[in-house]
Amino acid sequence: MKVNRINHIPFSQRVGRYHFQMVQAKLHTPVDPIISYNLQPFYTREQQWMTELSDSLSRLYRYSSDLDKAAREFDPERKDSAINERLAISSDPEAATAEAHARAKSRTYHLDIIRLAKTQTNKGKMKESASPTSVSEGQQQFSVVTGEQEESFAFYSHASDSHAQSIQRIENALHTQSHSAVSPRVDAIGSMQALVIESGGTGTDHSFSLHDQKGNSVRALGVQHVETPARDAEYLLDGSLHYSSDNQITIGNGEVRVSMLQAGRDTVSITVSPATERLLQQTRRLVSSFNRLQLFLHEQQESLATQKLETFERVAQAAKGVLNQYGIRLLPDGQMELDDQTWLEAVQVRYDDFAEAMKGLAKQFREETLRVQTMPLGSFSRSFDDAGSRLPYASLSPSSLHYLHVASTGLFINLLF
Repeated sequence: MKVNRINHIPFSQRVGRYHFQMVQAKLHTPVDPIISYNLQPFYTREQQWMTELSDSLSRLYRYSSDLDKAAREFDPERKDSAINERLAISSDPEAATAEAHARAKSRTYHLDIIRLAKTQTNKGKMKESASPTSVSEGQQQFSVVTGEQEESFAFYSHASDSHAQSIQRIENALHTQSHSAVSPRVDAIGSMQALVIESGGTGTDHSFSLHDQKGNSVRALGVQHVETPARDAEYLLDGSLHYSSDNQITIGNGEVRVSMLQAGRDTVSITVSPATERLLQQTRRLVSSFNRLQLFLHEQQESLATQKLETFERVAQAAKGVLNQYGIRLLPDGQMELDDQTWLEAVQVRYDDFAEAMKGLAKQFREETLRVQTMPLGSFSRSFDDAGSRLPYASLSPSSLHYLHVASTGLFINLLF
């Protein structure tokens, strides 16, 4: 926090009223003239005070900001907050893994994977790479049919082409012409090669067929033969039979995403629960941030005396009865103490009640933090109040003008300190 952000009272405003009151005094009583006075000690002390206040406000802002960040983790309106995070634990990660969305309902699902979804694979004839091609010379055109969609592809075959060159030409056509629903690759065993064409996804929705439209490229290379047919996944969820064209499924009204990896194993239990470990860490952080702020306010009670920042402690006092159930105690000195074991036992049994209690506490902490951060910085200064007072010279506080005057006699005393 920069010093120049502190509200500064102009010299004319501070001294102007003195001149005015001296004029009034002269009109009523005899006065002795002021010969000389030195304001340098006042300005030196004023600058020191401003530096100390600036440092105090800087730390106040930082500590209250830390408390605000800790409190956000208990805000149910924030999707990524710790209070909303859920874990999905699989009893057999080799068979299936799971991931739960924020605010997913806590429960256990039972999954039996009967079979996985598969892609369709067509494998052509395996021949010597250098052997003459079986594809006739001239323009070749073939189609790939997926469902009701048909795509055509073309290439030119030369009489001098080898088997490997013909495979390369049809592979290039599938890669470069429009968007193909299939993916070609080459299988090689030693010097022998075969063209393999796979569907773009798993399940029967991605099954396809290949047909010659002009020439004989499909038949000559043998890629019309289906080696592995497309297949949907089949599984039991809590005893009910389901099918899926993908091995990635969602359960629990879309709250949990499951990746099925192996079929034929024992029943997989998928348990959805709050992220207790992260929540405990954030509770520790909240307690630590609160304690640090309270300690700072106690140490700086003189510097920040114009603002009574007791709301944080009052909020904690108001929640004292509820927090005790979760191992969070309010100590006599106003600080908090967390018992991890009590917290874990209580939260595992009464998580919803804990979330509701922390929601209210965190909301009030955040509201008070926002109030502190949006408060005019000058309001923490005694001179801020003195400047608006009708008796600005009557204050003995270090941040006032540090003068005493007696209007009836015209005496002006410069306090040295």
